[in-house]
Amino acid sequence: MLLNWENIKKTARNEVSDAAATIWKYLKIGKSRLDRLNTNKSLNKTYRELGIETDKQINDDAKQDIRKNPKVINMINKIKVFKQDIIDNKLKIKTIRKGSVIQPKMDEVIDHRPEPEREKRSRQQK
Repeated sequence: MLLNWENIKKTARNEVSDAAATIWKYLKIGKSRLDRLNTNKSLNKTYRELGIETDKQINDDAKQDIRKNPKVINMINKIKVFKQDIIDNKLKIKTIRKGSVIQPKMDEVIDHRPEPEREKRSRQQK
């Protein structure tokens, strides 16, 4: 009988381990997607600022070269960084989905707090 109980414990522990690893995997994917959304938001904001700055320079009477403006150069560099971040984020999500990401230890995933003791009530108190 003791062997059966050990097998049951081992099977349950393996199942919990697999479930915890799967949950951890999907949490990482969700976090990566949120990061990508924030990067997209920043990218759109930078494009908007670049458009406003370009419009100002086009409508200016001075008619300066837009490509030499330090604000425009800075915004273009930001856009390049944001685009690369988005590409890196997509690759990160692909690697997580393939399962090539390091799985957490069980101690990091499962909380080993003891369950609270239930009060014993007699039939009259119920």
